[in-house]
Amino acid sequence: MKNSKKLTILIAGVLLAMALSTIVSAQTENPYDYANAGAYMGLGLAICAAVVIIWFVVWLLIAIWVYKDAEKRGKSGVLWLIIVLFLGIIGLIIWLVVRGEKEKSSRHCPNCGRGIPEDARVCPYCNKKFDEQ
Repeated sequence: MKNSKKLTILIAGVLLAMALSTIVSAQTENPYDYANAGAYMGLGLAICAAVVIIWFVVWLLIAIWVYKDAEKRGKSGVLWLIIVLFLGIIGLIIWLVVRGEKEKSSRHCPNCGRGIPEDARVCPYCNKKFDEQ
């Protein structure tokens, strides 16, 4: 909750600063030409919106990577996804510290070659049945 408030304040501050700087720069060219000031402000707002959208997409991709990595390592992917989304960079750092090593299976599917659990009778990837050896 605190992170979202800080982020909102930061975004509002950046938008205000960009708007003021575009108005000031437009007024230094011709102090009585306010038509260009609006264009500069619109451009500044569009750039800010693009930065926010790109940041959001990158963070969402990082959260999805954490989810998939947690599932591969036998941990709760949904739990770690929520932790990373709410705690931000701190959640990502915590995940990188506690994630541990990948579980390695000594048994492989004879059909697709992927690692499978020791007690599996059917490959979870290709659904091929195989006999116990």
